[in-house]
Amino acid sequence: MPLPVLAIIAAMIQDVAGTLVGQDFGAWSRADIERIAGAAGWSIRENQHSLIIETGGPARARSTKVSYGQEDYGYGEQTDLQITETCAADELAPLHAATLAAVVAVLGPPAMVGGPHAWAFWRNPRVRLERDIRRPSVTLRVEPAEPAEAQEYSDAEWSPDWQPTDLWNAEPDVNSDACKSLLGMMSYDARMADTWDEFETSLRELFASLSADLPLLLDYVPHVGWEISEADGDHMVAGSFNSDGVHVHSVVYNTTQSTDYPSLPLEPDSGARVAEIAIDTIRGWGHASPVRLRHQCFVTGPVRLSAKSGFRLA
Repeated sequence: MPLPVLAIIAAMIQDVAGTLVGQDFGAWSRADIERIAGAAGWSIRENQHSLIIETGGPARARSTKVSYGQEDYGYGEQTDLQITETCAADELAPLHAATLAAVVAVLGPPAMVGGPHAWAFWRNPRVRLERDIRRPSVTLRVEPAEPAEAQEYSDAEWSPDWQPTDLWNAEPDVNSDACKSLLGMMSYDARMADTWDEFETSLRELFASLSADLPLLLDYVPHVGWEISEADGDHMVAGSFNSDGVHVHSVVYNTTQSTDYPSLPLEPDSGARVAEIAIDTIRGWGHASPVRLRHQCFVTGPVRLSAKSGFRLA
C-alpha cells in the first residue's frame, strides 16, 4: 500500500508514525526508502553510512546503509528506517503517548514493552518505539525482522562482550495474538552477578528504570512486585511499583521483626531511593557474595515479566 501524501508534510513524529509502520518496505532497497519518503513529500540526501531524510519539520529521519558482512544476515541495501523528534522535557510524556497511540491504532497493542527508555515492541513488522529522558526525544525504528533477529543471535552467540541493552521486558497479555507473534524469537540474558558491585549496579539500574518507565507503560504493566530473599535464611526485602507509588518493606521470618518504609511517588528519583534501602538491608544479612540470594517478581495477569540484567526477577 503506497504511503499517501500527508496533510502536514513538515513531519511531527506522532503524525506520521502510524503511516510509516503500515508501509510495505519491499526488499529494503534504496529505491524502497526513496519511494516511501517521496510519497510523504520528503527528500533524501546522501551520507556516508546512511540516507538522511529531510522531513521539513521537527522530526529527523534516516535509513542506515548495509555495512560489510551484514548481507550474510539477509539484509537488503538498507537496514532500518528511524525517525526521532526532540522536545522540551515537560512535553516528553505526551509526545511518547501520542506516538504510541498512533502506532497501536495501526498495529494493535505491542507484543512487549520494557525498559530502560519505556520501549514498546512489535515483531511483525519489527517496530520499536522508545523515549530518551536525558536528551528528551522519542524515536521510532522499523527494521526487517528476520535479518535483525539473525544479527542479534550472532552477536549474542559470538561476541564475548555483547550484553542485552534491555533491563526488563514484559508481555502485556500472554494470551494475545501480539504475544503469540513472539513464538520462535530468541531472548537473551545478561550474565549473572557474581560480585556485590555487579549485583548492586544491576539493582540500581533496574529500579531506576522501573520507576522512570512504568508511568508511561501502566496501560500494559499496571503493577510490578519484587522480592529478594536468602536461599537458606529468614531475611527478605520486597516492594512494588504501581500507580499508587513505590513501596518497600523488610521481614525476618519466624520473628516479629519487620520494617515498612514510607511510600514514594512513582517517578524517576524514587527508584534510586528504594534501591539504596534494599541494598543496605541486604548488606546487613552478612553474605560474602550475592549468589545465595533468591529473586522473584509478581505481576497481575495476563502480564508476564522478566528482569534480565545481573540477576533475575522472573
